[in-house]
Amino acid sequence: MSTFDALRSEVEDGGGLHVVDMGALRQLQGAGRLGVHVRDAITRALESHGMGHIPGELPSNQYDEVRLYLLGSPIADIVKAVLTPSAKGDEALRSVASSEAHEQLRQIREIVCG
Repeated sequence: MSTFDALRSEVEDGGGLHVVDMGALRQLQGAGRLGVHVRDAITRALESHGMGHIPGELPSNQYDEVRLYLLGSPIADIVKAVLTPSAKGDEALRSVASSEAHEQLRQIREIVCG
C-alpha cells in the first residue's frame, strides 16, 4: 500500500475491516515519529478517505496494530454502538446478537470444534 486510497481498497477487500500496524500508517503519512500531531493527522487522513480506526486514539508505538473500518458501514455502526452507548446503539447490538449471522457462526463452530 502506497497511498491512503490503496489502503482503503485493502479495507474494502477485507470485508470492511483491515488490520495495519502504526509503522505503515506513519509511512503513508510521510512522518518520522508518531507524535500526537502526526497521529491526529493520520486520523484526519483516514477520515477523509472514509475510514475510521480502533482504538479511538491511535497508539504511538509503530508496532501496535490498528483496526481500520469503513465509515458508514455496518461495522462502523457496531463500533459506534460499543464506544458511544445509546438506546439506538443498544438496538444495533441486539440485532447483531440475534441475527442469522450469529446462528451461522454457531453452526460453523459446531462443525469445526465437533
